[in-house]
Amino acid sequence: MRITSGIYGSRTIDVPKSDSVRPTQDRVREALFSMLAQDVPGSRFLDLFAGSGAVGLEAISRGAEFATFVEADARHLKTIAKNIDTLKVDKARYSLARANVYAWLQTFRGEPYSIIFADPPYALAKERGFKDVLDAIARQGVLAPGGIFIAETDLSQAPEAVEGWELVRDRAYGKTRIAIYRRA
Repeated sequence: MRITSGIYGSRTIDVPKSDSVRPTQDRVREALFSMLAQDVPGSRFLDLFAGSGAVGLEAISRGAEFATFVEADARHLKTIAKNIDTLKVDKARYSLARANVYAWLQTFRGEPYSIIFADPPYALAKERGFKDVLDAIARQGVLAPGGIFIAETDLSQAPEAVEGWELVRDRAYGKTRIAIYRRA
């Protein structure tokens, strides 16, 4: 897998050797960051269910000021740390959190993020949806005013209508769906 653009463009990164990781494809990341071109530079980016860290690293590569990677699996977090080391990302530009995403959001205290990306395992996304995540983000102040929440799901999972959130984009890329929300 590779970073598609920015200061680390064309550099390769590792993907955890696990059936539970389904990295966001290069073409989906390119399309996503094309939609976010105005929002990423200078942003604080939160990568939930980070897996390989590809999306958060893409954000840093394209000018995000800071990225946090939240991942429950220690092996996956180790891969993210290796990718960060390989790219020689400045320590002041990222943080790693080994945590269950739902628990991490419930206890969040800190500076809010401008962009939040969530790519849970598709089965988990179908089972739980994103209402709990969006409610926790709103309640805990995880997203800054005017910020963006992005959900990556299987194409068959339609975006949810969640009170207090506006669906601003819904795009399909092969078998992948990207839904972008803003606080209403």
